[in-house]
Amino acid sequence: MVEKRSPLIASVQKAFSALRFIASASEPVTAKTLAEHMSAALPTTYHLLNTLVTEGALVKNRNLGYRLGPTIGLLSDAYLEQGEPVDILEEPLKELAMVTGESAYLSAWRNGEIEVVATAEGSHAVRVMELQRGSYGHAHARASGKLLLAYARPGLRERYLQEHPREALTTHTITELSELRHDLDLIKERGYATDLEEFTEDVSCIAVPILLEDRIFAAYTVSSPSSRFARSKEHLVKAAFDAAHTAEKLLQSD
Repeated sequence: MVEKRSPLIASVQKAFSALRFIASASEPVTAKTLAEHMSAALPTTYHLLNTLVTEGALVKNRNLGYRLGPTIGLLSDAYLEQGEPVDILEEPLKELAMVTGESAYLSAWRNGEIEVVATAEGSHAVRVMELQRGSYGHAHARASGKLLLAYARPGLRERYLQEHPREALTTHTITELSELRHDLDLIKERGYATDLEEFTEDVSCIAVPILLEDRIFAAYTVSSPSSRFARSKEHLVKAAFDAAHTAEKLLQSD
C-alpha cells in the first residue's frame, strides 16, 4: 500500500525543493527554468514563487529571475546563533584522530569565510600542531580550504578567490588562479583534497567532504608529517571517508 502525502506536506517539499535549486544557482532563476527543473506547470510554479516572495524567502530580481530573500538570511543567522550540530560531528572526528594517530580537524564555511570549528589531537609522539578554532586564511594552500572551495557554490567560490590573496607559502603553493581553478575541478572529480607541503614544509594533509543531499556541509582533515603521510596515505583516505560517512548518517538522523 502506497502512503499518500498530504497536500500540505507536498507543498512544503516543493517549496524546499525550489529554495534548494535557487540557492545552488550562480545567477537568478527564472520561473520557466524552475518549472522545468521541478517538472511542474508554469502557473503552479508562479504561484509557488509568489508565495515565497510574499514570505520574504525569495526576491524577484527585476526581469532576470528569482534569488534568495532576506528571510533566508535571518534563518541562517538564527541557525548560527542557536548552535549548529557540531557536537555530533566531534565523535567521528575524535575517532578519526584515534584510528590514524594524527591530528584531525573539522572545517566549514561561516559567513563567507572558511573556519576551523573543532579539533582532535593524534596519539603519535611526533605529530602536526593542531589548528586553532576560528577563521583562517590561505585556503588556496590547505587541503580543507581547497576542498570547501571545490564544493562551494560558484558565486561563493569566486568571491572568496577574488577577495583573498594567493600568497606563496612554500615552493609547492599554487598561486596562479587558472592553475588553482584546475586543481579545484580535479578535487571535485576525485572527491577529496590534499595539501602536499603547500602550506607548511614537511606537512601533508588529506581532506574529505561531509555531504548532505550532495552539497557540502563541512570537511574532515587529517594532517601528518610528510614522510609518514607518504607511507600511510591510503589508510588516511579510507579513515577520513569512514568518519565522513558516519557524520553524514548522524546528521540525517539528528
